[in-house]
Amino acid sequence: MKSTAINKLNAKIAITVIAVGTLISIAFVKSPSVQNDTIVAKKKVEQPLKGVDVAYTSYKINAGEASVNVYSTGSKINIPAGAFVDSKGKPVTGMVDVKYREFHDPSDFFVSGIPMTYDSAGVQYHFESAGMLEILASQDGVPVFVNPDKKIIVEMASEQQEDKYNIYRFDSLAGNWKFMYKDRAKGTGESTPAIKNEMPVASAIPVTRQLLNAEALPDPVKPQLVNKHNFQFNLNVDLAEFPEIDVYKNVLYEVKDQEADFNKSYASITWSDVSLEKNNSGSYLMTLARGMESHTFIVNPVFDEASYNAAFSTYQSLLTERKNKEALTRKTNDSIYRVLDDERKFQAAYAKDYSLQAAARLETQNVVQRVFVINGFGIWNSDCPACLPRGEEFAATYVDSLTGKKLQFKTLYLVEKGRNAMFAITSYSRLYYDPKKENLLWAVTMDNHLAVFKQSRFKDLKEKNDSCTVSMTVIGEHITTAYQVKKILQF
Repeated sequence: MKSTAINKLNAKIAITVIAVGTLISIAFVKSPSVQNDTIVAKKKVEQPLKGVDVAYTSYKINAGEASVNVYSTGSKINIPAGAFVDSKGKPVTGMVDVKYREFHDPSDFFVSGIPMTYDSAGVQYHFESAGMLEILASQDGVPVFVNPDKKIIVEMASEQQEDKYNIYRFDSLAGNWKFMYKDRAKGTGESTPAIKNEMPVASAIPVTRQLLNAEALPDPVKPQLVNKHNFQFNLNVDLAEFPEIDVYKNVLYEVKDQEADFNKSYASITWSDVSLEKNNSGSYLMTLARGMESHTFIVNPVFDEASYNAAFSTYQSLLTERKNKEALTRKTNDSIYRVLDDERKFQAAYAKDYSLQAAARLETQNVVQRVFVINGFGIWNSDCPACLPRGEEFAATYVDSLTGKKLQFKTLYLVEKGRNAMFAITSYSRLYYDPKKENLLWAVTMDNHLAVFKQSRFKDLKEKNDSCTVSMTVIGEHITTAYQVKKILQF
């Protein structure tokens, strides 16, 4: 649901009746410029514990020779001859520096600061991982790139043996994850299933074509004439957050017939706040507030007779413009989809072949391989999108178990035993968790200390009036390595 506060800090709203019984005018004393806080920031890699990260392993690679490089977990990095090109696409010769690292459990995900959420169709999912890697390459300190005709293949050793994961690549410029292809674990004598499609596992996540089409332009609001028997509001404010309304001039907001929470007496009250919010039916919810009193009612954008014809002309122009843009967008998207689909099919086929080879080599070992077809350096992940745990829900306050002082932090991290996922929760004033699971909570305090609430403590949580106090243990030791974090969190 879309929402915006029309006036921000220190705004006053004076409501007076302009035309008896029909029109209410709302005048605003606007506050100083305030940035729009509804814009969603791009995800970026940012270590929560300063100076602590998963270390890289470095390899010296002769660009002209094929090589198989073994990582400490047993993973294999298969680099063909001629795998590197420069920024202009020309082959790189000589020695190349390759940096590589892996992330296998929530403590790794945590210290790395790599975003572990996936947004799709307005829903945020949290990654349950079968293994994540980062691979970079440079020559004399200058980044090099993967030759599109010479894919690098990583056979990652993984303890997660289920066949429910997808391969994703993190787009650092766009700040989000890109679905690449369906992952298939290969290990002890497993047969390789036929490739039926290359869509993400979670049914709620649309395929690429659906994602492209989801960018369709919003429907313009069809102008409606005022109903002279109803009240209308005149809001003289910037409504750029509602582009479907902002295109029109002289818009009035008419109170819906028989609105129970609307009273004519509101015209004689000076309100301290007003907000407008779009609901699922296409109407808008207006909220008037002052102190502890607030009233919300449904309004619809309308036009008086003097403005209606101009508004309808604008509406018809918008429809024509949208149809032309959508036709062009569909043509462009179809071309993009074909390119992405061809690349995905190629990578899936490549991964299938390598999976067969890996399975044959590992017939006598209890090891699973995840095959990554690397067509670009950066962060890659074998993941299954999942939703936040549910079960218990209550307002939570977090305190230091020794001092009793309230703790402040940016993000709360929740882990369920048996799921290789870390749920990073930024809106942690309400705590959600499944009491049937063994859970672990932790956070980083504002002075860079780790605060932990261990599994055994969950049974001690006592609710009072739908709220509780979470008494966390603040780790006093200075943490400098990822190994220390793994030991503290017992991974």
